[in-house]
Amino acid sequence: MHLSGTRSFTASRQLVWDRLLSPDELAACMPGCEDMRPTGPDEFTATMSVKIASIGGTFQGKVALLEKQEPSRYVMRVEGGGRPGRVNGQGTLRLEESDGVTEVAYDGDVQIAGAIAAVGQRLLGASARMMIGKFFDCLDERLRTAASTD
Repeated sequence: MHLSGTRSFTASRQLVWDRLLSPDELAACMPGCEDMRPTGPDEFTATMSVKIASIGGTFQGKVALLEKQEPSRYVMRVEGGGRPGRVNGQGTLRLEESDGVTEVAYDGDVQIAGAIAAVGQRLLGASARMMIGKFFDCLDERLRTAASTD
């Protein structure tokens, strides 16, 4: 499954970059994230609870941030599994700033196997886009809250 899109934030590129690399921010905004811990430089383990249609469960996974070019680009690799199946994916995030607005563009591919893959490509794609939207909505709210307290 291919996922791509953009999202704009009224914040500096450096601030958005810092938030996108913070395990605390990622865990707070990632839908279903129960735990996220650093295991090394730019590597994390995560536990997520996911439900799509009638199939759900807990995933244990690893996240690695690669090819970092601060503050403009990095590659994220994700792999994990659990009772509902396996997920492997890789994508690139790019950040560009203009007039105090930072645009984040993401582009990547995800492979899903097991029971969760049985719900169908269309439903999986819609669910993935919804989760990405919720993540970015949360990040936007947290950036706005931080800006209003400065």
